[in-house]
Amino acid sequence: MENRLLAFSLLLSTAAWVTAHADIASICRISDAWRALPDGNHCQRFYVCTGDEDLPFQEFSCPAEYHFSKKLRICVPGVCSNATLACGITNSVERIASDCLRYRHCLEGGAYTVAKCSAGNYFDPGRKACLPVAITAAHQCSCVLPDNATLANPSDCETYFRCHSGHAELVQCPSGDYFDERVGSCLPDHTGICLEKPTMPPTLTDQALAMNECIRTGSRLAPHSRDCQRYFVCARKRVLEMRCPRGQYFDAVQRYCSLDLRNQCQVQEEKKDQEPAKLEQQPEKEVVETQLKNTVKKEVQKQVLIEKEKMEKELQVNAKQPLEAVGNYDKFSSKFISF
Repeated sequence: MENRLLAFSLLLSTAAWVTAHADIASICRISDAWRALPDGNHCQRFYVCTGDEDLPFQEFSCPAEYHFSKKLRICVPGVCSNATLACGITNSVERIASDCLRYRHCLEGGAYTVAKCSAGNYFDPGRKACLPVAITAAHQCSCVLPDNATLANPSDCETYFRCHSGHAELVQCPSGDYFDERVGSCLPDHTGICLEKPTMPPTLTDQALAMNECIRTGSRLAPHSRDCQRYFVCARKRVLEMRCPRGQYFDAVQRYCSLDLRNQCQVQEEKKDQEPAKLEQQPEKEVVETQLKNTVKKEVQKQVLIEKEKMEKELQVNAKQPLEAVGNYDKFSSKFISF
């Protein structure tokens, strides 16, 4: 049964191919030589009429990264697709996944050409246009962050942005919650963190380092020198500090937030968290040492008092021998000089 279906589909495709070529042959027999005709099924293929009755046309294909323009009747730069669902409405523009600098210009029949924004611009899928690179959630979701990544809203801590297909969607936290950037989700605001926590801009030193990195590499993104989850966005002589989603780190080579599969970023954070703990333990150690010294000092003083009492008793016993008593006192007096 399957063999019959396969054979039937081959017959249909062959019949379609024969019909298409028969139509091209009919057109070329009544057309001038060198007339170029598009292929109805393949946007890279085209036919050229020869003016020969027996061989009325020849089939050609455009080079790689080119397609045949039905309007200009020549091969033009840009790839195309033969799928009817590959592109939307004719003459509309669409975002290309994983590439914020390029976009598709939809043609007839689902085909499309690929265009690129000029330097310093990116394609905004919301406005469907090339816009200047700016420090916005729209730019981050289109160029830097993957789908489902979250971003804090600097103007409202009760809302946040979620990336979806290159768009930055504004999401409202439940009533009484605030968006925690470290966790990447909404949490109950029991202590009024949303009201008290200001948005801290990066320090001047961090800004200068990030701007120098952007100038040196020619990139709009720069890694953070002390936090592998954070990065900087350089735009129009301004620098904004951003954070990758939870479980991801900023790849300084790819300039992109990637999954931290080896937990390298987490290990670094744990080391940083342990350093303050060590510093807090040092005063406790000093207290213990001070207490130990005080205990030893008291024991020494106690021993001195015992020696002194013993000496006084000996002086009383030997009161009849003053010279000997004075000699004994001088013998023990050296013990008090060191204290």
